[in-house]
Amino acid sequence: MNYPAITRDKIPFEVLKDEEVLTEKEARRSRQTKLLRAAQHNRIFYSKATIVFETWDGPKEVSANIWEVTDKNVLLKGGVNIPVCCIRDVVIESDN
Repeated sequence: MNYPAITRDKIPFEVLKDEEVLTEKEARRSRQTKLLRAAQHNRIFYSKATIVFETWDGPKEVSANIWEVTDKNVLLKGGVNIPVCCIRDVVIESDN
């Protein structure tokens, strides 16, 4: 992925999109599956995931540990939340 990378600590200062960025139902289902898998990998292998998300300045990416996934939010290490609706893609960094 070739988007501007930011640190997890900078996410609260970004203006994230509050509307759904994926138009297809299958893409949204795939995103949810990837998020849940990334959270599970973090619990088992302590592996990070790269998350591509939409801000009003354009797409950005962050490499972080996903602690929890709900229907509406993703909780990262350090208590940082990202709304699920603004996430474009998730890639698990570990290949365990």
